[in-house]
Order: sequence, then C-alpha cells, then structure tokens
Amino acid sequence: MKKIFTYLALFMTAMTTLNSCDRISDIEDRHEARTIDGTWTGYIDTYYVDRWGLTGNSYRTTMYFERENAYGGWGYEVDYDINSRYDDYYYCKFTWEVCNGTIRLRYADSWNDVYIRDYRLNDNYFEGHMDDGCSEDIYFQLSYDSRFDWNFWRTRSTTRSGDNGTNVMASGKFAK
Repeated sequence: MKKIFTYLALFMTAMTTLNSCDRISDIEDRHEARTIDGTWTGYIDTYYVDRWGLTGNSYRTTMYFERENAYGGWGYEVDYDINSRYDDYYYCKFTWEVCNGTIRLRYADSWNDVYIRDYRLNDNYFEGHMDDGCSEDIYFQLSYDSRFDWNFWRTRSTTRSGDNGTNVMASGKFAK
C-alpha cells in the first residue's frame, strides 16, 4: 500500500511540474500582470493568411485582460473591420498567464496558444511580437483604452445560441 501512495505522490509531483511555470522573474511577472490588466485597442500587422482564410496586412483588435491572480487571468478579444465593426468581426474568450516575461494566451476556440515574448508594456502602450505557431512576424501595437464599450459583445456572447458555451462569435468575412 505504501508503494501505491509513493507512486501516486511521484505522479502528482510530475503533473504539477509539467503544468506549472518555473518562475525566474517572479517580481517582473507580477508587475507585467498588473500592468496588462484592462482593455487595449490597436492594430495587428503582418502579411497573413489567417484561420478564416483572409489575407491582408493588418486588422483592428481590442483585447480585455482581467487579472484573477498574481500572474494571469481571463479575457476576450474582438478582431474587426474598422469600417463594419458589427458586421465583420471575430470574438473569442481566452485565458492568459505571464511566465518569465512571456505572455501566453489560450483561446476558447482551441486555436493555437499565442506567445508574446518580445514586447514593451507600460500603463498606456503595449507593443511587440506575437507567435501563434503559424506566422513568423506578427507585430501588434495597442494603446490602453478605457472607453471601449464591451456591452455589445458581452450581450451577444451570453445570448447567442449555437456557440456551445465557448463564447465564440463570428460574422461576415471573419465567419468563413
């Protein structure tokens, strides 16, 4: 019986190690998580062929980060055509974590995790490079946005049928 408990303890330790972040820069990670908390709006620029089959050089995005603990939390993102914001859009929830200066986003639609490694962040400005596993150079430039109205998106995500609880919505050219 003691052997079973020993193996179970070793297994649980291994699983914790695989799922946790070995923090090297604890103070910096906490600071980044506090700073990123809030709404950010701007552009993502790259030549891309994205998951919807669209190609282009840039699109508008707004991201909301809600901190749940010292290192991360949850949020949502809406990508949209600036000329038809409520007709051509993609909205998705995500969880996020800061670990050793890298911000990892995990999207509810099971898209690849996105890693933000090379970035500059302060109370008003967030810019850098993202890696989604598909593109090599995704540059983003966002500004803190205390005026963005999330009511339309929150209402649509909670009342929309057919999203199977993932709170993923798309319309127009983003829904292809």
